[in-house]
Amino acid sequence: MSNIVDNTGSIARDNLANERTFLAWLRTGVTLMGVGTALIKFDAIIPGVSFNFMGLVFIISSLFRYFQVLNALREDKFVINSSGIIIITIMCLIFIIFSFTLILYAEFK
Repeated sequence: MSNIVDNTGSIARDNLANERTFLAWLRTGVTLMGVGTALIKFDAIIPGVSFNFMGLVFIISSLFRYFQVLNALREDKFVINSSGIIIITIMCLIFIIFSFTLILYAEFK
């Protein structure tokens, strides 16, 4: 499955940067799922499931983005992902506000 190409220009650097970016997003998704699992353990079921879902979305979107960039790099192109970043940011803010609102509501009930 691995392709060996001549290391001319920035091919190696760009592909390694793509891999590092994928791993960073993957790490973030796994961390969110860990937070979700901890919240579930402490009986905050809905916020925990929200964080787990958000982590899953991070992992899946990072996989799609990795291959999108990989294919673009093979064609000497670059795909700007401004809409994806905006969607993930808004989704995270909604889930975090929703989760912490539920946690605070349960705490002061």
